[in-house]
Amino acid sequence: MRILKAFVLATLLAAPAATAGLAESPATISVSGEGRVATSPDMATISLGVTTFGDTAAAAMAKNSEELGKVMANLTAAGIEDKDIQTTGLMLNPNWSYDSSGTSGTINGYTAMNMVNVRVRALDGLGGVLDAAVKDGANTLNGLTFGIAEPQPVTDAARKLAVADAVRKAGLLAE
Repeated sequence: MRILKAFVLATLLAAPAATAGLAESPATISVSGEGRVATSPDMATISLGVTTFGDTAAAAMAKNSEELGKVMANLTAAGIEDKDIQTTGLMLNPNWSYDSSGTSGTINGYTAMNMVNVRVRALDGLGGVLDAAVKDGANTLNGLTFGIAEPQPVTDAARKLAVADAVRKAGLLAE
């Protein structure tokens, strides 16, 4: 019981000292701002690939390499530079077939898939690039996204607007 009384007394004596320290700190206002800048995209990224099948893993991969080579040649002919083509995935999987009970499976071939991202910097040629890609082999299209090649100036403009918005809000709250 003595320990409890001593603890309560110590707490009561320390409370004014703790609140005195809080009273000395200056009052602050925290605000956030929002800035938006709309702009038109100047590039596109296509995610596409080649999927092939073969009796063996080696056959599936060889066929995939051959088909992808045709796609790459067509993309180059359409004006796409090597720096704008990036491999994003390579997969090789067995194709399983199961007996009627579903318990025993055997491999009856392999599937090879090679995926690439292609940056198209001239949007007026986007349709031609897509046509070139699917002409001789690209049989998987995972999507098309639009973007900005140099986003930093747009991002900086949006940040300036956000700061101006925050300053405006702070001024209103300070009044």
